[in-house]
Amino acid sequence: MAIKQHDYYKDIESVYKKPEDYELAGKGNAYVRVDAEAKVTGKAVYTDDVDLPDMWYCKLVHSPYAHARIKSIDFTEAKKVPGVKAFLTGKDFPEGHNLGNPEAFKELADKEPLCREKVRMIGDEVAAVCATTEEAATEAALKVKVEYEPLKPILDPFEAMQPDALPIHYPDQENLSIFTVMNAGDPDKAFAEADYTDCHYYKTQQMVHAALEPHGAVAKYENGEWTIWTTTQGAYVSRYWIAWGLGVPESQVRLIKPMVGGGFGGKLDVFAHELCPCKFAQMTGHPVKCILKRDEVFMCTRTRHPISFEIQSAFTKEGKMLAKRCIHILDGGAYGGSGIAANTLSLICATFPYKVENIDMHARRPYTNHPASGAMRGYSACQVHFAHEVHMDEVANALNIDPLELRRKNEITPYYTGPTGLEFTSCCFDECLTACADYIDWEHRFRFEEGSGEGIGLSGSGFMSGTGFPVLVTPHYCSTAAIVRLNREGYAVVFSGANDIGQGCDTVMTMIVAEELGLRMDEVKLVQSDTTATPWDAGSFGSRVTFLSGNATRHAVGDAKYKLLSHWAGEWGCKPQDITMKDHRVFIKGDPEHNISYNEACFGYEETNFGRCCAGVGSFCHEGDKDVYVKNVGNYATAYSFSASAAKVKVDMETGQVDVEDFVFGHDCGRPLNIRAVEGQIEGSVAMGLGFSCFEECLYDENGVILNPGFRDYRFPTALDMPHMKTIICSEQDPEGPMGAKEAGEGSTAPVGSAIANAIMYATGITLRELPITPERLWRMLREHEKTGKSAFGAEDLPDKFANMPPLPEGRY
Repeated sequence: MAIKQHDYYKDIESVYKKPEDYELAGKGNAYVRVDAEAKVTGKAVYTDDVDLPDMWYCKLVHSPYAHARIKSIDFTEAKKVPGVKAFLTGKDFPEGHNLGNPEAFKELADKEPLCREKVRMIGDEVAAVCATTEEAATEAALKVKVEYEPLKPILDPFEAMQPDALPIHYPDQENLSIFTVMNAGDPDKAFAEADYTDCHYYKTQQMVHAALEPHGAVAKYENGEWTIWTTTQGAYVSRYWIAWGLGVPESQVRLIKPMVGGGFGGKLDVFAHELCPCKFAQMTGHPVKCILKRDEVFMCTRTRHPISFEIQSAFTKEGKMLAKRCIHILDGGAYGGSGIAANTLSLICATFPYKVENIDMHARRPYTNHPASGAMRGYSACQVHFAHEVHMDEVANALNIDPLELRRKNEITPYYTGPTGLEFTSCCFDECLTACADYIDWEHRFRFEEGSGEGIGLSGSGFMSGTGFPVLVTPHYCSTAAIVRLNREGYAVVFSGANDIGQGCDTVMTMIVAEELGLRMDEVKLVQSDTTATPWDAGSFGSRVTFLSGNATRHAVGDAKYKLLSHWAGEWGCKPQDITMKDHRVFIKGDPEHNISYNEACFGYEETNFGRCCAGVGSFCHEGDKDVYVKNVGNYATAYSFSASAAKVKVDMETGQVDVEDFVFGHDCGRPLNIRAVEGQIEGSVAMGLGFSCFEECLYDENGVILNPGFRDYRFPTALDMPHMKTIICSEQDPEGPMGAKEAGEGSTAPVGSAIANAIMYATGITLRELPITPERLWRMLREHEKTGKSAFGAEDLPDKFANMPPLPEGRY
């Protein structure tokens, strides 16, 4: 029988501090971010700050067509620009070495480093230029002449799935990048016996991540090895795909992650702007930099999936959910990459935070000629919880049951196992709902007459604390590893592959080591994401870093600590568990004779061990079924977080303007390691959720041209749009989390949009089934409601589209 992770680490776990002895964990202002000074003073080094001697510059040539064949590329005029040194086309990269994201689905990798014969979205990269200055490279790129044969763009995912649709990728394959099916119980029987059944439709929009830092990369080639600095959320995953795209072994690629100015999922994939500088650096012998402009980021990187929903539910008249059927159609855009996982995740998110034993669900992700969709904070949870939580309020109103009570009747409780095998451990969902309802005064919500322009709404959600899926194929499905070295000079070093993209995980890893060793935060040094210097880590996605990398770091420091204490236990004639580390001291409690400094303890260990330093290695693996990603049955994550939110809104019934006056968020994040950091994450999540519900949308013309590819025209909320906000931590220690912690990053975006939409519903008297709820859109709905009395708006085109979908293909995914 295979050894379990807990058994493997049981010795080191025996010397962990007890929760009552924590000095840092769970204390709201106990420590500050380790990168705070660098960021505040402007000394932090981002990718564009990497400035190497004799560096040259790369610019990309983009397609003006959403769908076209490439007939020819002419560099004649571009070569005349002073300072131009080299050019690249798709033929300069090994054929078949397409870019993707999960190695397990490598056969689905579909993005060429530079397009060879066909472009599939506006902005597709077809060539690259290298010059001695950025200005020269820009001018030359504009003078590259590309002859195209335009093809009809397909911008509707339902149209893309039709049998007669023009193939976007492969002549012999339908425009379906992936589909997922989840079934459990007997939904047909449940629907037949239900007192209430329904069928409603919902739709969400395409968005961009709008991170302040644009994508970019710097590449250097020396001694047969590339060194790359790039805006990445996963150094090891990026190294894998860059090496694959170049057609070289991973041992020839070193990837260093500098500071990252926001990712939110948009920097998970590998792009042409990373591969082309590598090629140019090899060709020219000079370091080469490529930084995307804002419109390039909008067109060429990744977006949030627009999703269309058909949701059917079955309930008893008392409000118990018996069954759910749903179909999710994700507009995948032109490519797969990190977007492949969003398909399955959309169904997983639909199975909780409520108990439902009978399900019939499937999701399809067709290709279209829109920009490629990928991961965006919450993957697909924001879209799913908007649709399914608005649906819950529709059910409550139809059954004449209080929406809060309907949720309580069906909420997940601790140690519940879902119909597809999700195993929930700690769960404070009810506490989150109660806290938000109490704050927003839900009991007296009817003081706002429906349609008066004022209303309150609430919503719930759940999310995974990390995923067992390590993206690349790793031993034992290991997701992350860490090394901790104790130094006789009085400090410790943690080598962590965790990718801090602004969320503060470097600080968390530092805190975990400082806590266990009894050191100050400034006595722990961190070596961060560098594929030559730090151990393996899958990256920042799926709210995995604190839970998975935190556990690996704790295992590593525990390993080092156990070695050190075992040595001194032998010297002092006691057990390792009898020795405590605190305030830079190592001692037996209540025994002043056995009390030495941390420096002396490390020195003594090395003295006995022939000068070898005391170091520990740790890792973390999800113990679930490795086939969960193919079978769609099993436990997807080690733990799950839960959230609830409530909003108070005021709607100008004449103009459609929405003012979110108050917002409360209750989050179950296990033990918060730093309350201030958790609150900051939640406040950022609410800002993004507000943008999702009321502001942000990528707009296109009939040819697939994006109409608002920049911050001037792409409207997102600013500080002036933010409501008064209250954050409530509703948590208990999770048994598997590092020091009891769970996630507090992506899951906290999920219930925001639906809480606001539900509040607007009660304020206006109309149900809103489509996002974003802009003033113009709401104004039109209000006027239509006045004229016709129609009570639900949005997604009106979907019933016919769902009815005319082709059947699912057989034998694929």
